[in-house]
This record gives sequence, structure tokens and C-alpha cells, in this order.
Amino acid sequence: MSKLILGIYFLSLVVLLFYTSHAYYMIFLYYFKFRKRKKEKAKYLKGDDVPQVTVQLPVYNEKYVLRRLVDAVCRFDWNKDKLEIQILDDSTDETTVIAQSIVKRYREKGFDIKLIHRDNREGYKAGALKNGLKVAKGEFVAVFDADFVPPPDFLRRTVPYLMEDENLAVVQTRWGHLNDSYSSLTMGQAIALDGHFYIEQQMRNLEGLFTIFNGTGGIWRKSAIYDAGGWEGDTLTEDVDLSYRAQLKGWKIKFLPHVVCPSEVPPDVNGFKAQQTRWARGTIQTAKKLLPRLLKAKLPAKVKYEGFIHLTNHLVYPFLLIISLLILPILIIKETGNFDLYYNLSTFFLLGVIPYPLMYGIAQKALYKDWKKRLLYIPLITGGCMALSISNTIAVFQGLSKKKYEFTRTPKFSIVGKKGDMKKGYRFKKSVTTILEFIMFLYMLATTIYAIIYMELAILPFLILYTLGFGYISILSISQSIQERRALSPTSVTQ
Repeated sequence: MSKLILGIYFLSLVVLLFYTSHAYYMIFLYYFKFRKRKKEKAKYLKGDDVPQVTVQLPVYNEKYVLRRLVDAVCRFDWNKDKLEIQILDDSTDETTVIAQSIVKRYREKGFDIKLIHRDNREGYKAGALKNGLKVAKGEFVAVFDADFVPPPDFLRRTVPYLMEDENLAVVQTRWGHLNDSYSSLTMGQAIALDGHFYIEQQMRNLEGLFTIFNGTGGIWRKSAIYDAGGWEGDTLTEDVDLSYRAQLKGWKIKFLPHVVCPSEVPPDVNGFKAQQTRWARGTIQTAKKLLPRLLKAKLPAKVKYEGFIHLTNHLVYPFLLIISLLILPILIIKETGNFDLYYNLSTFFLLGVIPYPLMYGIAQKALYKDWKKRLLYIPLITGGCMALSISNTIAVFQGLSKKKYEFTRTPKFSIVGKKGDMKKGYRFKKSVTTILEFIMFLYMLATTIYAIIYMELAILPFLILYTLGFGYISILSISQSIQERRALSPTSVTQ
């Protein structure tokens, strides 16, 4: 039994290092290949001779942020006669009434703005985008989720790339953060997103690897969408799906790190977990759908490697969970058996914990003057990612199954900076994962105490991250769930 436990633990460490070594690759590209490159001159479209653009705003029960989004889009520095705005509304609450008033007000100001309401959610966001695209006037189509506030010069700084390169399918901008200072949770998410965009997305793009449209904050060439097969709702990550299909057809994607599109990250931990599980489930669905096609394509090995890592990356969560469960038995076995060589070798694989926090830190240093203060949050978000191993493991197996799952939206509360209120009436379905996370917190705390007693100091930082993560996520989930029950009124929206 001891050898079986050791073998499973060792295999899990190997898988962990395989996936996290991808971050080492991104860091290598950043420091040794592209950091000192001559930066490309940013493009900017001047004058009134501009192409027709359609802006699609897919929304579902977004009563708190819809007005903010439409106001931002209507501030675009673009000819009114060349700007079409579509509010793609699948809402079942008062959002539709709010949208009607917004459309009326801006149409009176001369804007070409339309409300396209569906009384069903067929295909979810992909279905809404596809439905709107049928009547879209624009040669180019920008997409913004409800939590975004695009800058007035967004089109001026993105459209030129599409105009100059006919092989370019989409231009993706870097996400900014409206509410990163709201709490430790929002700051942690912002740091993780900075690492993804400033390092991962930028390095993928510069190295000629497959890059993705992130679902919002980008602008497509309409003909590329159709050529790639259009929006499809058979996965929960329609953005990743279409991005890969377009690139497999030979289209290119451009990432612009210097153009920042601010957004609101989830301030509610249950909303954050719902978002992460949707991404995990959807990416695995996309891997099932497109990975065979990717691996068979006539593409460089590095492109296939990066695509495989990206599409299957969430498979790491089941192994993170296995590692967390086996650490205590492993420590007990070590005290009773003679496996010194094995333990010395296993320690090497703990290098898998280092690269992502390191990548987050590099991005913070590059982007912010107060980066040293922000580094203090990295252990929290690292531990939080480990704590997602329960909910994301479930999501992975759901993604591997044939069952179809609902697109669970992420609530937005119109929070900017530290100003805002989460007590506005969004309820999440009760989940057993919160209880399991709290049990894992107690288990990891007991494991940490055991390691301290027996002076297993090498593994202690790893254990502290696990304990910190499970404790933070579970206690915050319980606390915010209690706040939801207290704050909800009878007319609140049920999600």
C-alpha cells in the first residue's frame, strides 16, 4: 500500500511539473527573447474616413452595469453613421426594461442602437452573438461583456490593425481592473489576470503560438467569424472555441498589451468560483472538440505543444487535489519507512509550485509603480488557486462527460475602486463544494501541524499555501453566503 500511495503521489507531482513548466517557458520568452525587443509602434486611426463597425453587447440580467457599459460605448470616438450598437439581451429580469429606456435615449441622440431580445438562452452567449451577427452591418464586430468599460479611443487603436492586415481575424486588448483595490479577493484575481495577459498572451502572440480572443475587449473581422464556422454553443468557452477554429483555418490573432480595456472582476467569492468552474468545464469541452484537429494539423511542434497545454491545463486540478489528500499519508510513511531516495527526488518536483507566482510577480513589476505592495497578495492567490482544486476537478469531469451544462453568469455589481455594494440580490445555488473546502482546510491544517511537529520543513511552504487557500476560500464562501441570505429581498434575482 505504501508503494501505491508513493507512486500515485509521484505521478501527480510529475503531471504538476509538466503543466507548470509552461510558465517557465513563458518567463524564458519574456526575459531572454522579447523583453529588450524594439517595440512595435502603436497604430492609431485618424480622420473621419472610418469603416462600419458593429459593437455587440451580450447581456443576461445585468441591471446594475448595463447603463455604464452602453454609456462607455456611446463615448467612442467614431462617426455615428459608421457605428452600430447591438444590445443582445437574454434577460429574464428588469434589465430588458432598462435596456429599452437606454436605447430610446440614445436613439434620440442620433445613435444607431438596437435592442435584440431573445426569450430563450439557446446557445447562451454564443447563441446571442450568432443571432446578432445575422443583422450586423459592420465589417468589424467588437464584443464587450457587461462588466467592461472600454475607453473612448478603443476603435481608433484597434481597427487599424484589421484594416492593414487582411489575414487578421481579431484584435484582443489587455484587460484592466476597475475594482482591484476593493478586497484581497479582487486584488488576487487582478494579479492572476495580469500574469495571463501581460506574460502569457503577449508571449504566445510574439512567439507565433496560438493566441485566443478572451470573450470580450476585442474586435473581430466578421468574414473571419463566418469562415471559421461562426459562433457555436456546444462548449461553455465559445471564445476559445472560435479562436482555435479561426487559427486552424489560417487566420491570425493580434494581442495589444498597450491597449487596456477596464473591467470589474468578481468581488463575490461564489461568483469567482462559478466563473472559474465555467472556464474549466468549457476549456475541457473545447479540448475534446478541437484537440484531435489541432494535433493532426500541419503546424510547428511548439504551436501544438502550447495548444495542448492551454486546452488541457485544467487537468492539473485533479492532481492538485490528489497531492493535497496524500501529503499526510506520505509524511506518515516517511516516518515509518525507508524511502529517503524517493523523498529526495520528490522534492525536486515541488519546483512546480514556483513558476506561476514568479510570473505573476514579473507582470506586477512591469505594470505598476506600487508592485512591491501587490506582491504580498501573490501567496493568497496561489493558495486560492490550489483551493479551487475541488470545484474545478468536478468541472473537469463534467467537461469530459457528454452532458450539457448551463452557462452560469458571473454577477456584476458596478463596483469601482473600493466603492460599491455586493448586497444587491444575487443568489448562488447552494454547493457542497464549500463544505468540502472547509473540511480540506481542517485537514490541511492538521497536516501542517504534523509537519511542524516532525520538522518536515521542506514541504512546509507548500502546506501553508494549501491551508491558506482552502481556509480563505471556504470561510469567505460561508461568510458571503450568510450575507446573501440576510440581504436578499423577495424581488431579488435568483441565479
